[in-house]
This record gives sequence, structure tokens and C-alpha cells, in this order.
Amino acid sequence: MKVEDVLLQGALDLHAHGHPEFTVRRRPRVSNVEWARLAAAAGMRGFVMKSHVWPTVQVAATLAGLSPELEVFGSITLNPPVGGLSPTAVEFAGQMGAKVVWMPTWSARHVPPKSSITLERMRPLMSTLDPDRAAGQDAISILADDGSLRPVVGEILAVCRAYDLTVASGHLPPAASIVLARAAHEAGVRFVLTHACSGSVDASIEQQQEIAGLGGFIEHVFISCMPMHQRGDPRKIAAAIEAVGPEHCVLASDAGESWNPPAPEVLRMFIASMLALGLSEDAVYLMTHENPARALGLPERPGSAT
Repeated sequence: MKVEDVLLQGALDLHAHGHPEFTVRRRPRVSNVEWARLAAAAGMRGFVMKSHVWPTVQVAATLAGLSPELEVFGSITLNPPVGGLSPTAVEFAGQMGAKVVWMPTWSARHVPPKSSITLERMRPLMSTLDPDRAAGQDAISILADDGSLRPVVGEILAVCRAYDLTVASGHLPPAASIVLARAAHEAGVRFVLTHACSGSVDASIEQQQEIAGLGGFIEHVFISCMPMHQRGDPRKIAAAIEAVGPEHCVLASDAGESWNPPAPEVLRMFIASMLALGLSEDAVYLMTHENPARALGLPERPGSAT
């Protein structure tokens, strides 16, 4: 067995997308059930299901019942379909077993507005959604005009604390993510900077280091390196990990679409790529096993790198 396959055993994927996402016309590579079967066959510990549109708690519970050897977690993303920055939506998700709350993704406010792959893929399908307004005047900010955190975000953090939920930054601008990371640290809530090196976030090394210094985890995903996405350079991710320290980082797939391999294979590719770029087996193990467990508030499983 190759070393990347060994390291995939027991891994937790903190970020991958199920089906359907925003339309049944956007085909997956595999069904949700097949995804779980592949993860179980690879010996993975489990994964978190993300959707840009709806909470995934019910689907996750069904998959966990079908594959009891896996830990499958649901989540909620605070985009307009769930009411945006809604403490009530977060509390319902917590009541139903969610583990992660993502801040706005395609609806996150950037100044100037930043293009969104997800919004562009919605454009030809959604007659009631104006992508330009969604990225502009209707976009959601977690900050008030003076740069402070909006009170409603403090309410959301309080709910996350009460229900032991992890907060992830979504597609927030890095400066806003730093304000949120500080507030999460003060509130005793776990925090993850989502796909820090992707085009939708593009956090600087200094910003990543600041969030790591606040106890947050820096997430890197391999989908940003794929041809139908941003064609990012894996060497940029490896360099960021070296600069911030693998003890603060998490590797995830962010997989989902039909033009990519299934999520377990994308994570295996990520592991193999980081090893090929010189990261140690111990570092990769830390970022795929121990750190994801800590990011979710789960007990670590005994084990070690190969």
C-alpha cells in the first residue's frame, strides 16, 4: 500500500460538497451514498458535508446510519436561502446535529465586489437571483460601518458556543475573518479560516499567521488546484503551510462536481502532492487526522504517520 493511501486511513475531510448543491442539473461524480462507501473503503474516519444553499444535517444523519463505521457531520452556510446571518437558523442546525457553521460564501461582501465561481454557475439557472446584486448591494457583511463586528454575529457565536459548533469563515474577506477569529477566540468558539489560499479568500501569510496565533486553524483545499476551478499551484499551499506551521493547518478536499474525482480521491491526491513537495509524513498526518479532530472538538484517535 502506498504511503498516501496509508495516510488517508483515519483521515477527516472537513470540507466537501454533497448532491444536489444548488441544482440537480449540476451532476456529482458520485452519489452521496457512493461517497460514503468510498470513504469507508479507504478507511477514512469521516467527513463534513457542506452546501452553499441548504443545511446538510439530515443527509449527514442518513449517511451515518448507512455507514456506521464513518463519522459524518452536517453543517450550515449562512447565505440568503437560510436567512443569512440568522442565529435562529444556526440554533436549528445545532439542534439537528450540525458540527460546522460557515459564514457567507457566494453572498459575502467584498469591496470592490469579487467574482464568485458559484454565482457564475448559478447565473444561467436561477431566474430569481441577480448575481450582480448578490455580489454587490445585496452582499452580506459581518462588520458594521466602523469595522466592528455586527451584534448579530456575536449572537451567532453565542449559539455556536452553546451547541459546540465550529465556525468557518466561508468566503469572507481576510480582514473580516481576522475580526471574527478574535471574537471567536474571546467567545471560546473553534475557528477555521476556509481555503486560505484560494482565489475566493487569498489571505496573506501574515493574515494566516495572525489567525493561527488566535488559535484558529488554517484550512487548505485541493479543489482550488483543479483545472475547472482556479488552477492554483500546490507549491503555494505547501509554502503557506511551511510559513504558518502544519500544527495550525488542515487539509481538505472541497470536492463535489462531476468533473473532479470523488472527495476521498481528491484528498488522497492532496496528501500525495504535499508529500511530493517535501512535507513530512508526520506533518501530513497532523493536518489530516489530529488537527481536523481538534477543529471539530472531537477526541483524537490513537495512531501515527507511517
